[in-house]
Amino acid sequence: MSTNFYLSINASLFLAILCSRLIFLASASSAGREVLRVSKDYELLEMVPHDTSSFTQGLTYYNEHIYEGTGLEHQSHIFQHDPSDSMTTLRRIPLAPANFFGEGIAYYYIWANDGGDNMRKEHRLIQLTWKNKRGFIYSLNDGGNPKKHDSQSENSSHLKVIREFDYDTVTGEGWGITFLPHTNEFYISDGSHFLSVWDAESLDLKRKIPVKFERKVMVDGELTSESLDVDYINELEFVDFETGGDGTTDRDSGEEGVCSNDDTECNDDTSSPHKQSMRILANVWYQDLIISIHPETGEVERVYDFRDLYPIEQRQKDGADVLNGISLTGAMNGGSEDGVELWITGKLWPNMYRVRLKQHAT
Repeated sequence: MSTNFYLSINASLFLAILCSRLIFLASASSAGREVLRVSKDYELLEMVPHDTSSFTQGLTYYNEHIYEGTGLEHQSHIFQHDPSDSMTTLRRIPLAPANFFGEGIAYYYIWANDGGDNMRKEHRLIQLTWKNKRGFIYSLNDGGNPKKHDSQSENSSHLKVIREFDYDTVTGEGWGITFLPHTNEFYISDGSHFLSVWDAESLDLKRKIPVKFERKVMVDGELTSESLDVDYINELEFVDFETGGDGTTDRDSGEEGVCSNDDTECNDDTSSPHKQSMRILANVWYQDLIISIHPETGEVERVYDFRDLYPIEQRQKDGADVLNGISLTGAMNGGSEDGVELWITGKLWPNMYRVRLKQHAT
């Protein structure tokens, strides 16, 4: 644990946030949508029920649904929820073996040959485990809509394990994971201050990025910069603040996508650089905050304060645990001033919250 980072956050950054915080407990209207509450760093848009037995480890969005990965031995599952119906659970898939401890999940896709002249986009979900060093890849190729596909049918390929793989990390643990479609990479957290970057197809390690938080300090009467390691990086979500999404334009289509082997659209531009508006959002274990990380430098560029979303005093009374769960909602801002929408929850929390981050400074 990086004590200096937490001392810095609690003593300086959080003090600044607290001093400047402005909360409005009245309803407001923004872009035609009701706002339940306005805080310094976000707007609360919606609150829906969440299973208080779910030890949430990660959230991800695909085809108008939210997928949730939960942990604990003999209690780890993948859930498929419908946010249009108060987050009703549509599917509940147990992790096997049952003694594995589930961790972060992420939606992603690959282009695969269909055996002929075409390439087909295959939609998938990847799941890490805590200390088992084993990961799982699930098929999402039927679109995941139970209205079109019987969720109990043996013919449904949705959320069936199609691959298992072994991996290692800096700490030997798996925590959070997110997919960057424009580089075809996964970013993985493991409780250290490093983000590991994997190739999305081979799952080979490509590089490690240290996450740093820079603060200003006085040394011998002079103002200087001090760089602190940020340990305990947990759930991850890649976002593009310009669009409000992540660059995966067909997350809502539910279609596999087909193109010719000669079609350049089959090959995503993996050489394209990160846009200035792209960031990795992450929560830090036991901190009610979300940090915005530059995907190339690892620099923490902004901290979003969520201490008033579900205050720790109330969580202690309710028997709820820490904030842990970040996902896009599918809403796109088209470059407007709306900001990024997220679903947020935590371990054993009674609710999920749809929030809109205040516009990211680029």
